[in-house]
Amino acid sequence: MRPLEHLTPLGATGNLADAAHSRLSELILRNALLPGTPLSVPELSRRLEISRSPVREAVQRLVYDGLADYRGRSGTFVSSIDTNDFLDLLEVREVLEGLAARMAATRATDREIGKFAEIHDRLGRSEPTTQLVELDMAFHRLIRQMARNPEISRPLARAQARAHLSMHSLWTGERNVESVRHEHAGIVAAIRARDPDRADQTARDHIAELRSRVLQESRDGTD
Repeated sequence: MRPLEHLTPLGATGNLADAAHSRLSELILRNALLPGTPLSVPELSRRLEISRSPVREAVQRLVYDGLADYRGRSGTFVSSIDTNDFLDLLEVREVLEGLAARMAATRATDREIGKFAEIHDRLGRSEPTTQLVELDMAFHRLIRQMARNPEISRPLARAQARAHLSMHSLWTGERNVESVRHEHAGIVAAIRARDPDRADQTARDHIAELRSRVLQESRDGTD
């Protein structure tokens, strides 16, 4: 399949730049637009059947989000994240995820916590790789939303988005999946108990364990 065959016309919508950005972000994070795919404004404009201006704005926002790389005259491409990039992102996420979970434990509504637990339950019943990654993204997105602190949620959103570019290749093996499910359960329990110290620690531990697994897999791959 050609790289942009997943794209279909946007049709009638409100803000075209928002709609284009949302569509492209979704496809990138679902791995439908693979790392290295060129994001040509004229080609995207033709496929989405909208003018170039909102497409150009959408692509610029993808660069800001960390989902695309601008390479000067060569153009703009879906970002590629290697193991070292991923590990660097996890160092940032470990701190920010802990802070977000700490705040979520005291600021989340009962309804939000119920939705949070539901996402975790769905993750436990899921099998397809793509669905697992999407539920993991939803799980961590809700933590930062429940924190209600834009100064944390903005950099955390970018770090999470960039990190999730690599998750499709990292969701390998039942051991890794089960480890993440177990770690998520600890975060849910801490936030549900409204225990900020435990929420902070379990969220940090989750990212630290993920980093440890990635490092181990990297070492195993070079043996």
